[in-house]
Amino acid sequence: MEDLNSKITLKLLIDARSNKVLFGEAGKDLVDFLFSLLTLPLGSIIKLLSPSTMNGSIGKLYQSVENLNELYLVANKGKACLLQPKASSYVNNLLLLATETSVELKYYLCNFCSRKVTTVRNTVCPNCNRGMVIEVAFVVPSDSASSVSSGNAGESVGGYVKGLFTYMITDDLEVTPMSAISSITLINRFIMKKDVQLEEKVVAVGIEEGLALLKASLDSPTALTDVFCSPKKKEKPPSSSIVEDDDDDDDD
Repeated sequence: MEDLNSKITLKLLIDARSNKVLFGEAGKDLVDFLFSLLTLPLGSIIKLLSPSTMNGSIGKLYQSVENLNELYLVANKGKACLLQPKASSYVNNLLLLATETSVELKYYLCNFCSRKVTTVRNTVCPNCNRGMVIEVAFVVPSDSASSVSSGNAGESVGGYVKGLFTYMITDDLEVTPMSAISSITLINRFIMKKDVQLEEKVVAVGIEEGLALLKASLDSPTALTDVFCSPKKKEKPPSSSIVEDDDDDDDD
């Protein structure tokens, strides 16, 4: 999944008449991606989507930091901690966002008492007033070590949800375990409202679609429709008035 050229498959049930997604059917990979959006720092989201495309004032706030002279910043506080904040370890390895937004932190241990750690070399240890200069590695706990075993020894424990199941994703990105009852209930509720023509559509989700889903999740209650169903172009009515005017001129 770390190959940037690979894609995730999403099966959609759409109404061809209204060009609207009813729901999607996906596996672990896509659900893990959607859930991981909740862990992205705001600064990373703005950088990924471009400040100019953000609604509200947050884009201007981001650009303010970009344009601010380093002279005004507190020592040891560069712009990177705001503009390129470090995301969770799982997000950093995501196929879809594969972000350049995260800054790799280095950690330094007090070389005298070995009781304090900092991210800025030569910081004075508050315990013994010595410089903290010994670089150490930060070890991220594995999911298997930090979670209770489910008894499925052969199942991968990366990400957030189990890979044994299929998941339903509604147009507004509500995620639930897929079941025949839930899908039939949703279909019946949908077709009662209007004349529909249900069709299945399989789409590939890559980096471009992942970013589009991120933006749509912030802007719209119909994220899947916005990303995967192009709006139908409205046909312009014939401009008959021009012809009528010409005829009137001829009569004159």
